[in-house]
Amino acid sequence: MPIQTLLLCMKNHFTSLFDPPNRPQTIWYFIISVVLLVASQLVGISHNLIGIASRMAGVCFLFYTLLHTWKHARSYAVMAWIFAGIIALTFAVIYLLSALGYEQYLSQGTIMFILFLICLPGIIVGILGAIFND
Repeated sequence: MPIQTLLLCMKNHFTSLFDPPNRPQTIWYFIISVVLLVASQLVGISHNLIGIASRMAGVCFLFYTLLHTWKHARSYAVMAWIFAGIIALTFAVIYLLSALGYEQYLSQGTIMFILFLICLPGIIVGILGAIFND
């Protein structure tokens, strides 16, 4: 697939978020995600279950803000599998770097960011979207 076709598809998807039937949902989901993310920032996430849950819910809503126009369960399932694959690759990289003695190149903050603030909400939204769509 040429890059121009891919860019056109992405542009069509993002403009469909703001079509008149989708605009109110997109705005409400975005507002909810921002409120949850700001609340988690105010409460803090260090050893605070409510702050962590608020952060996860905010990121999940942010994912769903961008993806709620998907109408097929298969798209959500593919997204969940892709994020599960990213988690597997992350663990493989961690194992290889540890086995080769390059632990100094492992950043705990970066790993936690990838796993818990990108992949886990992506999997949650993918599973819920696959269950509740179609």
